[in-house]
Amino acid sequence: MSPYRIFFVYRIHDLNYLHVHGMEMATKKLFTVLLYSPNDAIDLTVQTSHLPAELLSVLEEEKARIDQGYYDLAQWEYQSYNEQLH
Repeated sequence: MSPYRIFFVYRIHDLNYLHVHGMEMATKKLFTVLLYSPNDAIDLTVQTSHLPAELLSVLEEEKARIDQGYYDLAQWEYQSYNEQLH
């Protein structure tokens, strides 16, 4: 299991940044990371030197999915949960 898990991404298009929200699995601590994302493609070389190497590794592995919108908050289907209740 990966030491970090990404839950969702919140994009701020006007500012070319996004927030990655997730959890450090060993200690169950939540994290939020602000990443530079010009043209909806995260740049892991800008302002990331302070991040743990394991987190950077996970972000590199998931970069394509993040860029494609897989983790975007807008992709969550809250209605499907309600439909299952009825």
